[in-house]
Amino acid sequence: YFGSDLKTLRLRDLKYNVNTVNLTVQDIQAADIMSFDISFFGIIVTHLDSNGISHRLYLDSNEVISAYSTKPIAHLSLGEGEEAGTINFTGFAFLPKWIWLFYGVVIFFLSLVLAFVLRYIDTKRKCIYLYIVNASTILVSLIMGAFFCRSFPYVSYIDLILNWAILIGVSIVLNALTYRSIGTILVSLGTLFFYVANYFVISFRGKPIMPSDLRAVGTAMEVINGYKIVPSWQMITGILVTAFYCILDFIENRAIHYSTRKQALQHRVGAVLAGLATVVICLNTPAFKEVNDFAWDNRVLESFHREGMLVEFIKNAQNSYVGKPEEYSREKIEEYLKNYPGEEAANTTHPTNIIMVMDEAFSDLREVGLDQNIDVMPFIDSLQDNTIKGNLYVSVYGGGTCNTEFEALTGNSLAFFGNGAYPYTENVTKSMFSLASYFKNDGYITQSFHASEAKNWNRNRVYPYLGFKKFNSIADYPEFSDETYLHNLPADIGDYKFMESVSEENSDKPRFLFGVTIQNHSGYERWNDVEEDETVKEYGSELPEDAQIYLSLVKASDNAVKQLVETYKDSDEPTMIIFFGDHQPGLSNEAMSAIYGGKPDLTYLGTFKTKFFIWTNYKTEAESDINISANFLPWLILKRGGFAIPPYVEMLGDVHEKYPVISSQGVINAEGNVYTGVDALKEDSTIQMYRNIQYANVFDTISDEWFTYTEPSK
Repeated sequence: YFGSDLKTLRLRDLKYNVNTVNLTVQDIQAADIMSFDISFFGIIVTHLDSNGISHRLYLDSNEVISAYSTKPIAHLSLGEGEEAGTINFTGFAFLPKWIWLFYGVVIFFLSLVLAFVLRYIDTKRKCIYLYIVNASTILVSLIMGAFFCRSFPYVSYIDLILNWAILIGVSIVLNALTYRSIGTILVSLGTLFFYVANYFVISFRGKPIMPSDLRAVGTAMEVINGYKIVPSWQMITGILVTAFYCILDFIENRAIHYSTRKQALQHRVGAVLAGLATVVICLNTPAFKEVNDFAWDNRVLESFHREGMLVEFIKNAQNSYVGKPEEYSREKIEEYLKNYPGEEAANTTHPTNIIMVMDEAFSDLREVGLDQNIDVMPFIDSLQDNTIKGNLYVSVYGGGTCNTEFEALTGNSLAFFGNGAYPYTENVTKSMFSLASYFKNDGYITQSFHASEAKNWNRNRVYPYLGFKKFNSIADYPEFSDETYLHNLPADIGDYKFMESVSEENSDKPRFLFGVTIQNHSGYERWNDVEEDETVKEYGSELPEDAQIYLSLVKASDNAVKQLVETYKDSDEPTMIIFFGDHQPGLSNEAMSAIYGGKPDLTYLGTFKTKFFIWTNYKTEAESDINISANFLPWLILKRGGFAIPPYVEMLGDVHEKYPVISSQGVINAEGNVYTGVDALKEDSTIQMYRNIQYANVFDTISDEWFTYTEPSK
């Protein structure tokens, strides 16, 4: 956004392999682009003005604007009310070759200093000399890997040291257990190899190797055959430099000998203890604890570049690890199964058109302190007949959409995962029960929708495991019009219309359609084309602007839901619509204080609840003010639809009866008592049963009988 006084726009931390920059401007009538400078560590290395420009600029619909001698590079003239204008700078090697040459010389010089100058600090103590040589070799492998993976300019140097220290600790232990340089060489080459692998994986899919990928190496090797593996000159340089240092390290270590076996043994024992202590200390430092554990694709890639390959991988492995429950055994799981024969289908109407929607950041902030007069969901509030609705408790706040999705589809709870866990990125690596797999086995078409990239939250890989036969990402959506675009994002109404068209095309078959919207995604700084809600204007004028924008977006979502429900209200086909929010919005601190501060008795769990309803166009019992957590939705949906209940879902119903809310943020029992989490109920047999069965389902093997209802023989 260009304010009236803004003279210079600075784009910080651009990746240095970028060759296109799109500059979009709004809310101005005219702008002159005078020059375009690229700086590297504060030094301008490329300066473009109208005299030296050698490329073409593109405005809006590829309209070419020529450069001219003493005038601005480009002049944007936007009439009042027109759309934003975009200038495309393309075709540049933004960093000149001399920068790369200088960069390489500096790295090589610094590594030489570390490896050969520092060793002369104390020539009498050979062990110090060896540690310096070993540490230098490991540092070179880290620097070379970061260099050819294009992450070195962004790395936090504290995290670089942390990566280095952990690798040094591992190498010290390996050196002590083997020959004194073998550990260093293995660690250095292993680090380099992992960077090489990450280079290609990032090139192929846009994010680094995750711990879960190690469980699918065979599949990866099959897939990789379809890609062209071509090392860059930076990679070749990194490999050669690292190999050179490994050879020098081996030669230097051969020259050192201990005088006695006792001295050698003492040194080895001391080295093992020192190495282990180094690793333990590193993994318990504030720097490691502050490492990002948000496993969304873009954030994982950012962590890889900024925090380092090793630290990022360890953090994700730590989050994805779930230990085996006490007294767990496969025999115990089979014993549980005897108590759950399942339930036969009810003799009632079963919906053949099921539309399930997880709406981005949709929640009722009146529940947490917002002025009750601000009603941005009048239609959803009005739903009564054939509707069950209430509060849905989730495990995430302000982000982490995939975790609510995982719970709502599978019946598994994040309560039994580690802190910072994201099962979609780490744990869903095999076929797993979900509502999609249930309905697919029941003859339904199973199709998912998300108006964003297919790789977001790993959905393109996860959905087939969950039983979806087809996934429609933004690439498959029909072209969005003004009506189906809002808040600079695909609008809810566009999602619903696409789902409706797919439903109509397949009206001859039963179908389960699951959609994830994106309209209300965080980024509530600009109104753009969002129409302000009347109740927000009247009663919420004192709220911070981001809160007003968010609430008005919720009103747009409510309008879209109205259109969706009314489409099927008079349909002859039994239809069920399931609607829920994934989490509360990530608002500014000022907005949170203004909204949440209005309800001083609000419990911590209150910030982790959203809205849900299940509506049918045929007769079903009306219920309201229901409190339930996302993991119990499969049970509620199948029960509400009169479907046969397999043992696993019957078990969920049994747990729900005693504990209607179980999330990673807390537990609420049937009497309304709140617990800090499942660990506060370790001795409860119901909680332990749920934990054991979920562990078998996600991390071990579990019988298919759990997920299939079999009629008892007569």
